[in-house]
Amino acid sequence: MYLLLPLLAAIAFAAGSLVFKRAFQEGAGLAHALVLNNVALGIAFLPLLALDPHPIDWNRAHLPAVTALTFIVGHLFNVLSLKLGDVSVSTPLLGSKVVFVAIVGRMLFEWPVTGTQMVAASLTTAGVLAMGMADLHRGRRTLMTIALSLGCAAAFAFTDVLIQLWAAEFGIFNFLALLFVSLAILSLLILPFLGRTALRAPAPAWKWIAAAIVLSAIQAIIITWTIGQWRDAAGVNVVYGTRGLWSIALVWWAGRWFGNTERASAGGRVLAGRLLGAILILAAVVLAMREAR
Repeated sequence: MYLLLPLLAAIAFAAGSLVFKRAFQEGAGLAHALVLNNVALGIAFLPLLALDPHPIDWNRAHLPAVTALTFIVGHLFNVLSLKLGDVSVSTPLLGSKVVFVAIVGRMLFEWPVTGTQMVAASLTTAGVLAMGMADLHRGRRTLMTIALSLGCAAAFAFTDVLIQLWAAEFGIFNFLALLFVSLAILSLLILPFLGRTALRAPAPAWKWIAAAIVLSAIQAIIITWTIGQWRDAAGVNVVYGTRGLWSIALVWWAGRWFGNTERASAGGRVLAGRLLGAILILAAVVLAMREAR
């Protein structure tokens, strides 16, 4: 039953991507999605310190801080992909994260790579190519969106592996709280490089910024806590990988409510190619999960 939680997170992530895209259209900038969002996550996770029965092992406090570094890289790539490209391209590609989890495990911890995982990697590659071919005529912008999304998936794969390895022994609530507090601090350190006026935005943008931050916090709390609690990064990511399908469904059926024009600008044929790519990536995720089981 715990896999119902990442399903809710997947829907929240897809909706949040559309809301972030609308916020950018209204004049929001990188600082709102990267700094304000991450500071809000740090505040949202801070009360978890009071819920963990274990004392904090300050000698190992570097572990959540290291995990925060991988998270902020992934979040930066995700924000850039949304700002540059279409939601129905960037979000489905994040489903490749579970394949990167297997790759990271092999490279860093010598987890074996099986034939099934190789098939999953091949399906992921086919999904990426299907999405790329569907948008080939749109040129460099789509290629950059694909590259950023895959970079995001790889960085978040590192994050998931580290949470699964370290959170339970550290204390799940303590680990997550310190992870996101570290994330908030790192984000504030970035703010001076974005300029003194980076946090300014037109008045119409603020309601979309606020809604995006709330949705981001909800899905982050659900996913990180579920992985830390049940230590099933592969299984959680299978369900969470449906966010790609949810994003395309929302673009198609509810895009106009968010001021999203991808359905009209991309056309049915391109969206069908993106859907095919998303389905192939989801199939890869399912195979990877079955192998992990």
